[in-house]
Amino acid sequence: MSRSTHKFARLDALASKGKLGSVLVRLMMVVNDMSLAMDGQRRWTEDAGKARAHRERGAKIYFVRLQISHIFEAVKILEEIRGDPDLMRAVDRSGSPMQKAFAALLAFKSTAEFKIMARIRNNLTFHYDPRTIELALASLVAKHPDATGSMSLGDEPHNWFFEAGDMVGDRAAVREIFKVPEGADVAAETDRIVMRLHQIVQMFGGFAGSLIWQNSR
Repeated sequence: MSRSTHKFARLDALASKGKLGSVLVRLMMVVNDMSLAMDGQRRWTEDAGKARAHRERGAKIYFVRLQISHIFEAVKILEEIRGDPDLMRAVDRSGSPMQKAFAALLAFKSTAEFKIMARIRNNLTFHYDPRTIELALASLVAKHPDATGSMSLGDEPHNWFFEAGDMVGDRAAVREIFKVPEGADVAAETDRIVMRLHQIVQMFGGFAGSLIWQNSR
């Protein structure tokens, strides 16, 4: 059985906090979006069933891309906090684990993995970059010249499916964004990268949730 803890945040109290109130509300929005993406991924993993099996892989990857994209945007809020002494006081009042998480999240921005986050956000999730897709399509055809993808339309949304889009999108993620070399174990390499990015998503959720909880009275 799942467990949850509840309390209420007065909107006038948030408004009275000025800049901090705005930051808290925006962090709430990120956590809300991120939690839906995480729940969507879990449900497609556990509850896809036979009727949805043909969309399971694409759905899981889609929800991972959403999580990554939301956190990429959320890092801008963390930089806003770091650059404002008034906002930093909320972090300084928090416990050592939160301060360490805040520092680790900001340090993550300088890593190669953050650049992968940026490319996923900019080229595959919220935009469909022509050059990325062109390279992936050409690469896929060169390796599998006779490849075909099924197409279907139906009464249910999950039956509107063009497999070639997933095939090229997967190729774009694996070769053009994750830069997995030919001959490598694609599943192992992509899982390693995605799990590391997922750890960052969870770290952000813990930090943001705690900061909101402690400052929403």
